Amino acid sequence: MLAIRSERHGLSSFLRVILIILIISVALSIPVSAASNGSPENTTRLTEVKNATDYEDQGKSLMAVRDWSGVINSTNAGLHFYPYDPELLCLQAYALRKTGHYQESVELVSMAIPNDTRPVRFANRGYGFLAMGKTGDAIHDADSALALNSSYATAYALKASALRTAGDLSAAEDTIGKAIHLDPDNAYYLHVKGGILAEKGDCKGAIDALRHSIAINPDYDLPWPGLSNATVDLENAEARCAPGTQTSPTKARFPVAIVVFAGIIALVLVSRRSRPEE
Repeated sequence: MLAIRSERHGLSSFLRVILIILIISVALSIPVSAASNGSPENTTRLTEVKNATDYEDQGKSLMAVRDWSGVINSTNAGLHFYPYDPELLCLQAYALRKTGHYQESVELVSMAIPNDTRPVRFANRGYGFLAMGKTGDAIHDADSALALNSSYATAYALKASALRTAGDLSAAEDTIGKAIHLDPDNAYYLHVKGGILAEKGDCKGAIDALRHSIAINPDYDLPWPGLSNATVDLENAEARCAPGTQTSPTKARFPVAIVVFAGIIALVLVSRRSRPEE
């Protein structure tokens, strides 16, 4: 009897040991499972962290195909790890401008400029200012870019567009001419020139510039949404300059008035001569 109890006690102890081992195993498996199931993002994030340049290259690739949402998402991922990277800030600012978020765009470029003062930064911010109608700020940024690089054609185009908006068409024409001199086959610069000349009343010059722009690239990317493209502007210019629509009323009536006046004088003189002397 004692042997049986001893055997049962041994078996019970063995089962207890097994049970304790199982409990410990389960207890140890819980945090492991939680780490693998509850925090996959942390593990993924650690394995997916890339260099800042990798995020920049990805953003530029998406920008090339005009995937603005993709650019914003990609740069957001990069800025999570590199919050002060000027290239990532400016890539996102560019995409924000293209989607109509002008104030946010300007703010991001303003954060980048102190860490990377280059002409392209000022041009990027300047177009954001211009999209908001802040022509003075746009001209100031264009001048800042040109102070760093006097051969930066984009800055001349920005300044020309701002001067046109401000109503200084002569200065705008001169300035866009400098941009075209540096880059004669740029569709945007020729488009800007066409718009300036159209406002000045130079129909032929406007039509020639706009046709040249379209011949180079009829679908180039506009600086911000809502602007008319060169094709629309050309149609407007051709309609405005169609035969019989551009005759100045003053110039058309002036010769007729002279003829009528001369005819009246002649009739008076003839009538006087035909009267008998008293």
